[in-house]
Amino acid sequence: MKKSLFFIICTAALVFTACQKPDTKEPVNPDAPSITLGIQGNLQVPLEGGLAEIPYEIVNPVDGGKISAVSSEDWAGEFNYDTDGVVAFTVQENEETEARSTIVTLTYTYGEGETVTAQVNVVQEPAVAYDYEYELSVLTGTYYGDMYGNNGENNYYTWLSDIPFEDGYTQLGGVYYLFDIFAPAAEDPENPVIPAGTYTLGEMGATEEMTFTADYSKALYAISEEEVVFNCGFSAGTLTVSYEGSNMIAEGFLTDADGKLHHIVFTSPDYVLDTYEEPEPPTIEEITDPVDFAATLAQASYVTDDGSTMEVNMLFTDMEVDAEGYLVGAGSYLLVDAFMPFNEDGTIATGTYTFSEDYSPMTMSPGDMMEFLGYLFPLGTYLQYYETAESDTPLYGLLVDGSMEISGEPGNYTIEFNAVNAAGVSVSTSYTGPMEVANMPGPFSTLTGDYTLDLEGAVGTADFYGDFYSTGGGNWYVFLEPTTGTDGLQLDLVAEGLNFADGITSGTYTAAATGNPYPGEYLVGYNDNGSLGGTMFLGGFTADGYVSEFAPAMSGDLVITNHGDGTYTFSFEFLDDFGHTWDGEWTGSLSTTDYSGASAAAPERSAAKVLGSKITMEERIDAQKNLPLKVASRAFESNRAKAVR
Repeated sequence: MKKSLFFIICTAALVFTACQKPDTKEPVNPDAPSITLGIQGNLQVPLEGGLAEIPYEIVNPVDGGKISAVSSEDWAGEFNYDTDGVVAFTVQENEETEARSTIVTLTYTYGEGETVTAQVNVVQEPAVAYDYEYELSVLTGTYYGDMYGNNGENNYYTWLSDIPFEDGYTQLGGVYYLFDIFAPAAEDPENPVIPAGTYTLGEMGATEEMTFTADYSKALYAISEEEVVFNCGFSAGTLTVSYEGSNMIAEGFLTDADGKLHHIVFTSPDYVLDTYEEPEPPTIEEITDPVDFAATLAQASYVTDDGSTMEVNMLFTDMEVDAEGYLVGAGSYLLVDAFMPFNEDGTIATGTYTFSEDYSPMTMSPGDMMEFLGYLFPLGTYLQYYETAESDTPLYGLLVDGSMEISGEPGNYTIEFNAVNAAGVSVSTSYTGPMEVANMPGPFSTLTGDYTLDLEGAVGTADFYGDFYSTGGGNWYVFLEPTTGTDGLQLDLVAEGLNFADGITSGTYTAAATGNPYPGEYLVGYNDNGSLGGTMFLGGFTADGYVSEFAPAMSGDLVITNHGDGTYTFSFEFLDDFGHTWDGEWTGSLSTTDYSGASAAAPERSAAKVLGSKITMEERIDAQKNLPLKVASRAFESNRAKAVR
């Protein structure tokens, strides 16, 4: 028994000993060489390739030791060890649209073939896939000095294109990029060139040096009038200008409002801009002899009102009218800018009118000549006298003193007008006959009761106009066009923010109190001589786009939900100008266009003449041009001066 027990114990001891792993680890030699890298993490190299470097240090170097390197991918190589502590190598350009990486292994060999290693992960950016890429060679530009800089910055208004302008206009098939650049003053103002450097897209309304403005800078490429590749402003970008030999080189990397990427390279020895020269101010020729005529035609047109007093343009002429309604031949055209008590049925107030500048009832505003955006416009009370039928430019009488006597009634007024200009030259006319104020404001909705819009299947578009109303927000003009449904919707609103890419801001929009809506407001609907604007219900569409049913939104709430994926929900309940409720809801995607940086190509917009709102210069001019007869066209067209910008 003892013998057996001893055997078991010995066997157990052998088993126990065999389960222990022998310690074969060699002790670390603290004096052995090692490699310490001079970078942390990945080594980023540019997509265009070039020379790259890996700094390193050999700890405990050995005489005769050598550094070497190898790359796991063949786009990195040609290693150079000429500089102590630096491994230099060449990286090829990445022409792919995905990032790539390679492991570079540094090896230090010493002694009898002993080695230590260290590794670096080299990462290269992907090539950018540009949506549009062009080489340009034509520069067309004007140096305006400090005319437009908010704080004295100098303006270089520069077009880069592949073909020239033709008679001052872009050509179909041409690629045009406009950079409204602000920079230091030109060294030679008589031969100005854009200062070298990198320019970035600035903020709206800003003119900081080394920027190009978001307001005017844009790109245009139209193959035909129907096929426009792009007509856009920019949301981000840079333009780098340099000079090499006899050439100017400019390279632009731009993102447009739709998120498309543009890459342009301009190279040309012709890069001097024109220097702006102030044009001679436009002039008029005034009458020097008295003018006395018997008016054979007389008309009146509503301009605006403040609730109690209305402004009315009254026309008197002895000229002939052609088939299209234009005044032709020799003769006189007198426009009286009169103020009278408001009468909603368009009745002319009888009595004596005198000249005044306070716009009070029973007065006439003095004549004046206004320069507006490079154009000359007569305003107030004035005469245009054409000496012959061939005269393109009239003689003017800007009338400042005198009176107008009106007696009778709408069917048979008697009017005597006698006034003088500042030089005392007289203008007189008389008229007997009917006269009624045209274009009087009033309810125009076709609804006869409450109505819910049928917007099923409606297709939505939204045009962005930036700060169109100068109220600090982004103006959106939305149109829902019927397809399977019967009705359409037109919205003219101002959202928070000025970034086209953000879309229309979610929120509840209310009616604007004036003709210029502020953020969170919509423009109420209006009818301007048959042109329906503002926020409107539209129905009864004809094949050529006309409508026979409509109603303005005069009050009520418009609730907009921006879902963040290009789709929106519009929910609304409005009152028209008769007090009828019209409401509805629509959900869908909007096709958007940015016109904030491409004003020249934007659809024509007309400001509403809202009851009680302050009339603008443009509206006052339009009121004179929109008299029932096309009386003003000849004068307005013949006296235009070319706009500077």
